[in-house]
Amino acid sequence: MMRCLTVTVIIFLFLFLSVVQNCKSETSKSGDYIIYMGAASSDGSTDNDHVELLSSMFKRSGKTPMHIYKHGFSGFAAHLSEDEAHLMAKQPGVVSVFPDQMLELHTTRSWDFLVQESYQRETYFTEMNNQQEFDVHEGDTIIGFIDSGIWPEAQSFDDRHIGPVPERWKGTCMRGKKTQPGSFHCNRKLIGARYYNSSYFLDPDYETPRDFLGHGTHVASIAAGQIISDASYYGLASGIMRGGSTNSRIAMYRACSVLGCRGSSILAAFDDAIADGVDVISISMGLWPDNLLEDPLAIGSFHAVERGITVVCSAGNSGPSSQSVVNAAPWMITVAASSIDRGFESNILLGGNSSKLIKGFGINIANIDSTHANPLIHARLAKKIDANEEAARNCAPDTMNQTIVQGKIVVCDNDLGDQVIQWKSEEVKRLGGAVMIIIDDETLDLSFIDPSFLVTIIKPEDGIQIKSYINSTREPIATIMPTRSRTGHMLAPSIPSFSSRGPYLLTRSILKPDIVAPGVNILASWLVGDLNAAPEGKPPPLVNIESGTSMSCPHVSGIAARLKSRYPLWSPAAIRSAIMTTAVQMTNLGTHITTEAGAKATPYDFGAGQVTIFGPSSPGLVYETNHMDYLNFLCYFGYTTDQIRKISKRIPNGYACPEQSSREDISNINYPSISISNFNGQESRRVRRTVTNVASRLIGDEDTIYTVSIDSPEGLLVRVIPRRLHFRKIGDKLNYQVIFSSTTSSTLKEDAFGSVTWSNGMFSVRSPFVVSSKGDDSSKD
Repeated sequence: MMRCLTVTVIIFLFLFLSVVQNCKSETSKSGDYIIYMGAASSDGSTDNDHVELLSSMFKRSGKTPMHIYKHGFSGFAAHLSEDEAHLMAKQPGVVSVFPDQMLELHTTRSWDFLVQESYQRETYFTEMNNQQEFDVHEGDTIIGFIDSGIWPEAQSFDDRHIGPVPERWKGTCMRGKKTQPGSFHCNRKLIGARYYNSSYFLDPDYETPRDFLGHGTHVASIAAGQIISDASYYGLASGIMRGGSTNSRIAMYRACSVLGCRGSSILAAFDDAIADGVDVISISMGLWPDNLLEDPLAIGSFHAVERGITVVCSAGNSGPSSQSVVNAAPWMITVAASSIDRGFESNILLGGNSSKLIKGFGINIANIDSTHANPLIHARLAKKIDANEEAARNCAPDTMNQTIVQGKIVVCDNDLGDQVIQWKSEEVKRLGGAVMIIIDDETLDLSFIDPSFLVTIIKPEDGIQIKSYINSTREPIATIMPTRSRTGHMLAPSIPSFSSRGPYLLTRSILKPDIVAPGVNILASWLVGDLNAAPEGKPPPLVNIESGTSMSCPHVSGIAARLKSRYPLWSPAAIRSAIMTTAVQMTNLGTHITTEAGAKATPYDFGAGQVTIFGPSSPGLVYETNHMDYLNFLCYFGYTTDQIRKISKRIPNGYACPEQSSREDISNINYPSISISNFNGQESRRVRRTVTNVASRLIGDEDTIYTVSIDSPEGLLVRVIPRRLHFRKIGDKLNYQVIFSSTTSSTLKEDAFGSVTWSNGMFSVRSPFVVSSKGDDSSKD
């Protein structure tokens, strides 16, 4: 009966569209829309006849669908008027209709740093490992990347020492249509490649899965690239470059172009990746949150996780602003960025015979004569007569006199928030300056500065010394030393200012980001022969240095692939839990992780902490966030039972949203972290958790007792019931409760952070928590 009703409605809709088409009098703005129609069949077959019929109706009326989704979920994308979109949203079977928005990409020492960090942790598991553990063959996991494409000739994607393609792989290798289709080849490493174009980008050069931006090539090599023993960026950062899971296979889904990444193409990529048989999906892009059911990443990842695929996403590059984290649905692993212990020194010698060394940082590839000194000035002294002094000392455009700047080393302040260092350097270079010294204490990312123009970044305390020298010397001079890379001497990890922060804009009742991983100045593969990436006077690089949560995301994707290979039956939730509960909060010097500005980092900055290499392989206990948790999350978030029944095919018979639920109930889903909102201090709040014993029989006693330790801040009383968990065997599940109370009658003035840790003397299972007196800033429309 329902199918007959649906067909009737579709026929009516077809007639409506035909009238609109014939009259040629659309009364509203048209554009590309995504029509999301919920879950596809659980076995992957196409039982959504209404989708097929509707798409065929569109074709007959001149409204050709751009994409049809039918594997992991159902729906399509098409060009519609606003009136047509509104009509479509009211049809049976339709969950949501929303504009096809453009998403932005979140643009190797890192793995060695993580290995060393793991060995510094005094745990039983890491002491059992050695360097060979990192390179152990882990099997044939498949990582799918939804990104800008891939450059198959890059050395990271060589298929040496790799066996046949897994028989379970159902994907394809699209060669392209018009741009040298025979030049693109897959192999036993790069086993699949697809591309998706939209009506917004019809350039025939993009009829290929080949990467023309470099982003997709870079992130894929971070997660799963082959071992390259002699990699360097023009001699800098030389050493071994490797991916996190060197034996994993790669499948690339090019959904991005120079204009960005269309939501409709992203959903098409998710749909294909689910059908192709990937184990992990890695996504380094994002969309500012507004409505979960209008977010292509939230929709696609829900259905991927429903099929057992782990989805890892970047947290965004909009930090350090609060509530800037994206990709924060609970079924995703949300990754923020951290620094590593490698620095690029570009030091300064002040003066002549009695030179004083000032430590600076920069990636300078230009030929430097370390014996040649240049005149040194502060930008304020080059101010144009009619320019603002504050703007001039910050090297703002059109504020400095070219005659004064030419041939000199220019010292620029950086205390205007809207002035990007790259813009300053371009202005100094345009005016003929020889070098720019920038005074800044919150910049770790050097990758966006033109390496062919000399730029050195110094700390404010060193800036005071340089200014004093300039003011006390008749003819101040300085010499810039060649850049050299050094490891082990820098405090790491720390959280760069660009990394997006929590709490989650849509609800404070879940803690995001989940984890941090290296994302600052990361060396990885690049396009072969890319002249645009070559510094002036240099040949194209085979590798490039990039920063962003785009780079931190594939670090976790590689670790997730290793876990999936070692434990094929582990769910995406178990993999996330193992990664989070074994994270660390300390630096290589034994101090607490800080932000780039030096403040103590909180879970809003780093989630559970810095990811480790070996810890996730043996977490002891895991938090299984199951499908019912995700369904209840949607209920608590404000969606109705009818909406949720359309979204999920795995919904139990008779399921209904809990009565009188609210977003505060999200705190009770079985997540590895805890977030309490609207805490008024007048009454206690109670949350429940379930942990599963997954300790290996080879290294852990099946019969084991865990005891709890609590790290709680002043003003907050935290109790755990019970305080001991006795597991009899592998697979046992036990419950506990955490009760939060205030030690005073007043509300919390600031958000409070702490942790609950279960330990049996061999494994420590840590869950961070945050308690806030604030509620959600906005509710779902």
